[in-house]
Amino acid sequence: MTTVHFYSRVILCLLVGVVLTGTSNAGRPIESDLKKQLDAVLDNHSTSRQTTVTLKVIDLENGEVLYDRGGDRLLTPASNLKIYTSACALDLFGPSHQFLTKVKTEGVLQGGVLEGDLVLVGGGDAMLSSEDMAKLSKRVVEELGITKIHGKVVIDNSRYASPLKGPGWMWDDDPDYYNMSVTPLMVDFNVLELQLTSSREGIAAALALPSNYPAVQLRPRKSFGGETIATRRPFTHPILVAEKGTLDEPQTVRLTMHDPGKWVSGVFAAMLMERGVEFSPPNQAKRSSGNASPGELEHAGPTLADTLKHFNNKSENAVGEVLLHEIAIANGKKKPHWSDGAASITEWLIEKAGLEQDSFKLVDGSGLSRYNLISADSSVRLLEFMHHHPHADTFYSALPAYDVELAGRKQPLVAAKPGGMASVSTISGYLKTTSGKMLAFSLLANGYTGSASPVFELRQKVWQVLAKDGEP
Repeated sequence: MTTVHFYSRVILCLLVGVVLTGTSNAGRPIESDLKKQLDAVLDNHSTSRQTTVTLKVIDLENGEVLYDRGGDRLLTPASNLKIYTSACALDLFGPSHQFLTKVKTEGVLQGGVLEGDLVLVGGGDAMLSSEDMAKLSKRVVEELGITKIHGKVVIDNSRYASPLKGPGWMWDDDPDYYNMSVTPLMVDFNVLELQLTSSREGIAAALALPSNYPAVQLRPRKSFGGETIATRRPFTHPILVAEKGTLDEPQTVRLTMHDPGKWVSGVFAAMLMERGVEFSPPNQAKRSSGNASPGELEHAGPTLADTLKHFNNKSENAVGEVLLHEIAIANGKKKPHWSDGAASITEWLIEKAGLEQDSFKLVDGSGLSRYNLISADSSVRLLEFMHHHPHADTFYSALPAYDVELAGRKQPLVAAKPGGMASVSTISGYLKTTSGKMLAFSLLANGYTGSASPVFELRQKVWQVLAKDGEP
C-alpha cells in the first residue's frame, strides 16, 4: 500500500466519522417545550414533594408519546378503573344492549287468584329504580290480572354467586351508600332512604319505601359516635336510630342493607297492596292442583350507552359491579364469582385492547377495592384503543366533561374519568388542544394527607400546558 493510499483512507474514515457523528447528534430527540413546561409544573408543585405523581400523554393522531413520567408505575386507581369496565362492556354488548328484569308466577293463576308465589328474577339491570318497580306492580294487576296472592313475593338473585361484597372493600364502609351489596336484581342501587323527623318522644324514623325489612330499632344516643344518629352496623340487618335527640329539620339518610333481596321483596309487596292486591298464606292443596296458567312480564332497562353515562358521571359503583358479573356470564361463566368477572375483563384488556399483562391489576368493576392497580401507561393504551373503536363516540360521550382555564375564560376541552378515595386522586381521558389535536392522558396521584385540592390544582396546570401545545 502506498503512502498516498494510506492517508487517503485515513482521511476518508475521519470524514465518515464526522458525518456519522453529525447524523447521530441530529437524530437525538431534542427536549420539547412541552416536556420542559410539564417538568416544571410537576417539579415545582407542592404535591410532588410527598405524593407519587405519574403522567403520560400521547398524540392520538400518530400515537407519539409526548410525555412520560413514571408511566409504568402501578398505583391505586379508585373510580378511574371505571373506564376499564366501561370499555370492555361496550365492546362486548354494544351501546344498544338492554338488561332484562322478569316477573313470573309460580303455581296456579286462575280468575285473578295466584295460588303460589310471585317471583322477581334479576337479570343484571343495575339501573332498575323504585319508579320502575311501581310500574311493574301496575302491570302485574293490569296485564296479569292478579288480585289475590296466596303466597309471597320471592326474589330470585341466583344469577350471581356470593359474597355480595367485593374483594378488598373496606369493611367499615358497609352501611354507606357507595358500598352496596351486589345482586342481579338491584333497586335504587340497593340503597334505601330513611326519613328522620323530630317527635315528642325524640327522633322518629321511617323507611321512605314501605317494606317489612329491615327493622328499625332505637338505641341510646351514647352508643352512636360523633354526629351519627342513624346507621347500620357492618354485616348486620337492623337499622339503628338514636332514641333521644331533636332535629332542626327533617333529614334523609341513605344506607345499604345487609340482604337486598328481603328489602326488594317487602317493597314490591307493599306496592302491590297499594294497588289492591291481597296477600294470604299459601294453600298447598290448591297450589298443587289444577293446571298452572303461568304469567310473565319483562322490563327492559336503559341502553348500555345511557347506563355508561350514569356510571361514569355519577361514579355509580353498583353499575360497575353488575357489569363485571354480566361480562363473565357473556363469556360462558354460570353464576359467576367476582374473580370470574375480573378474569374476563383482564383477558379482554390484554388480548383485545392490547394492554401489557403486568401494567394493571383488576379485581372489581368500580375501583372500590384497594387491591386494584393501574398505570398511566395502561390507561393511555386503553384510551388510544377506544379512540379508534367503532363505538368511540359512545365511549367519549359517557365521560364527564371538564373546563380548562385559558386566558381568563373556561373552555370545555377535556372528557375524562376521575377517581378518588383517601390518599388517591386520579384522572384519565381525552384533551383537545386549542390547535385541534386530540390527546390521551393519564394523571395519577397516590399518597397524600388531607384534601385533594392541591392535586386538582396540579391537574388544571397540566391541562393548561397541554391545551396550548406547550406554547408559552
